[in-house]
Amino acid sequence: MSNKRLSFANFPIPFDHPYILPTLVTTMTVSALAYYTLQASHHSDMIEALRKQSMRKRRHLHRPEDRYASLQIETRFVNPFDSWRTPSWNDYLLYWIKHSWKRLTTRYPEPKELDSLLPMNKPEFDQIFSSISSHSPPSLTESWVQIDKESSPACSKTTFTWLGQSTCLVTLDGLTILTDPVFDDSLMSKKHTRSFPWKLQEFQSNVHIVLISHDHADHLDEHVVNILGNSVTWYVPLGLRDWFVHHGVENVIELDWWQEVRHKERPEVIIASVPSMHSSGRWSMNKNKSLWSNFVIKSKDESFFFCGASGYDKDLFKAIGNVYAPLTLAALPIGGFTPRTMKKALHMDPSEAVKAHHHLGCPTLSIGIHWGTFIPSMDESYLEPQRILQQTLEKHPLPSTLSAISPPSATVYTTTENESIPTSSLTSNTNKSEHIGNNARRTLFTTTSLGKTVFVDNLDENGYNLS
Repeated sequence: MSNKRLSFANFPIPFDHPYILPTLVTTMTVSALAYYTLQASHHSDMIEALRKQSMRKRRHLHRPEDRYASLQIETRFVNPFDSWRTPSWNDYLLYWIKHSWKRLTTRYPEPKELDSLLPMNKPEFDQIFSSISSHSPPSLTESWVQIDKESSPACSKTTFTWLGQSTCLVTLDGLTILTDPVFDDSLMSKKHTRSFPWKLQEFQSNVHIVLISHDHADHLDEHVVNILGNSVTWYVPLGLRDWFVHHGVENVIELDWWQEVRHKERPEVIIASVPSMHSSGRWSMNKNKSLWSNFVIKSKDESFFFCGASGYDKDLFKAIGNVYAPLTLAALPIGGFTPRTMKKALHMDPSEAVKAHHHLGCPTLSIGIHWGTFIPSMDESYLEPQRILQQTLEKHPLPSTLSAISPPSATVYTTTENESIPTSSLTSNTNKSEHIGNNARRTLFTTTSLGKTVFVDNLDENGYNLS
């Protein structure tokens, strides 16, 4: 048998033709993409089947801590809620095409237009922090008389300052809390059309606690992590501590849903991680490798509920309200909710945020966040969340004593607790509200302008700070 040297001339396919190799490469690439897409779709269907199976097993459980405990399948977390729907590949593709086209064709507002319609205020940090009383160990006077807590100046008032997206600066019972802080100028230049008139360095020495709801780039800023480092205590969802340790930060407490810890410097203050309906992952390769959470901070007399981003599920917020109501202050997201085919399970809209306010037992003050900040990345108009909130309450008004007042750059809705909360969401917590004030205390739902500080203990019936 003679050995012949192989050559393209021996193959029936004319490889010397200029279009053959590009055609083969294209065909193989498309085939590989189709194969891995089908594999991913099959794996996704399997995960969904296991998720539903786990939920069916939990339906007989009565304690919310058991029924809505975090759920992990293989190495990824999933949402154990009936309202959760995983978008299809077609939904992802259509969303990417429409969103890309919108970013290319939409005229974004100029800074002057934004300044008139969505004002930014320079936070009065001196006024915010001047009311915080020292909670250091008891000190001695010159006459060696011990000063205890009762004889020291009055404890600080509860304040709330919205710094954009889900970044909130809260003072509560002498503690300063920062939530989902994003201050990276490079991120702002990509997603924001104007610069904020404040810097983290102006108040970083006053911050005690930082809450991180999940690790998406608009909620967890690596730049901030490097600045604050170990000078604050970070409270993060399960599975996220390793990321912080990799960045040299070890003062991090990782919490599972319904897990509570006492703040080391203030043992009477409890920080609790509670469920959220969302997702995590800074890149597609680590999608849902860490958990996503809401948080509750409770002191003796005050409490704060923080929801950085979440879809709406009636049973989810009812469960949180049943355990932790009454609440003094709540930060509820109202933006980033379109298109609904993609975002309904991830971001609640303003009308759903009002329902969540009720299910939480009607906090003394709820403030809408997660809107009007990263304008080019939003599919709805930057003022639409505020407008829809007002329209929803006009179309479906709260009970008869409701008044709706819309001062510049704010939309405030007021009613009394007993008239606004459905009896199903009050459950056994109705009597607990007495420690906040009168039995028929008022509850507010408001949106406020960027950088404006709200003094929760000093509000009139329409949501304005008393002079």
